[in-house]
Amino acid sequence: MKKQLTLTAIVAVGALALAGCSADTPEGGDGGGGEGEQYELTMAMAAEDKYTAEWWGWLAADTLGYYEDQGLTMEFVGAGGSGSAMEQVIAGNADAGNPSAPAFGEAALVGLPVVNVFTYSSGAIFGIFVPESEGITDIAGLNGMNIGISEAGGGEVAFLEAALRAEGIDPITDVQLIPIGDGGPETLAALESGSVDAYSTAYNDIFALQTAGVDLLDLTPEIYNTFPARGIITTQDTLSEKPEALQRLARGTAMGMHFCLTNNDACVDMLKGAIPAAFEENADGVSQGKLRFELSLKQVPPADPDRYGAHDVEGTQEFLDLIASTSDDYQEVDAESVLNDDFIDYANDFDRADVEADAEAYVPENE
Repeated sequence: MKKQLTLTAIVAVGALALAGCSADTPEGGDGGGGEGEQYELTMAMAAEDKYTAEWWGWLAADTLGYYEDQGLTMEFVGAGGSGSAMEQVIAGNADAGNPSAPAFGEAALVGLPVVNVFTYSSGAIFGIFVPESEGITDIAGLNGMNIGISEAGGGEVAFLEAALRAEGIDPITDVQLIPIGDGGPETLAALESGSVDAYSTAYNDIFALQTAGVDLLDLTPEIYNTFPARGIITTQDTLSEKPEALQRLARGTAMGMHFCLTNNDACVDMLKGAIPAAFEENADGVSQGKLRFELSLKQVPPADPDRYGAHDVEGTQEFLDLIASTSDDYQEVDAESVLNDDFIDYANDFDRADVEADAEAYVPENE
């Protein structure tokens, strides 16, 4: 679900969370929990089937028992989309979630007590694309054009409008934004008929078009690649109430990420077992799952391989400022106030050699 949360909906859902919330965060280290203590967490995943071909860090950690090794029982629940995942976290129905950065950013910008304790991936979630046959090679070339979007209020709209304004194009008067769906038959028909000259949407929607044989040129501004994409998102209340469980979630996730980056094929095998439909190939042997996984290998690895989950404060601030510029209803937010790095040292304090040995010994089951 790419649609951004509306202000009224998100404030209503978060009213309970706002009451009595604490801005305090726990210190690092073992969080006060004993080695033999057991913890439980529920995590709302922003997809119907719990996983996408990018979320292999969580899948591998769960499949291999890394969370259990930390004394943590994880329940991953498919929330259906980022907006829904964010709502579940704010309402207290889930302890954490992995909504896209726009859903997290919008919640922060309306004053809800959300916090990112572990950045999972960075880079553009949404992009701006044109059929190669159009002959448009840059954003400036979109002036006066019809631009398709997934839906009115879709998460891509803020990014599209900011990119247009940067080129002196008024997104209200100089172009026309037309909802054409999220990569399905309606989208394909609009592009093939020429009723739209370009398309702005999530990359997952583009993979669907690519497997259908549509050739698209990516015009997404480079700066968007510095933005956060997904993380482990929770509330200040949950952070205060369950620090030991959350830090174990962070460590297990870091271990799962390290496993997959050591053995890509092992993780693709796990993904094929978890979401087989995503890896159904077209006549050319290409699948949406394969395309999404290949992009994830650029977006998920941390800048510092010894710091899984580390935040990019500057990139997050630029991202928040961009979203804030799209509405007078948003308040200013300091990125450091919604990024918590108390668990990063703990998350990375695991035996990498043991995880690498697991990766080398993995036997495929879904080839």
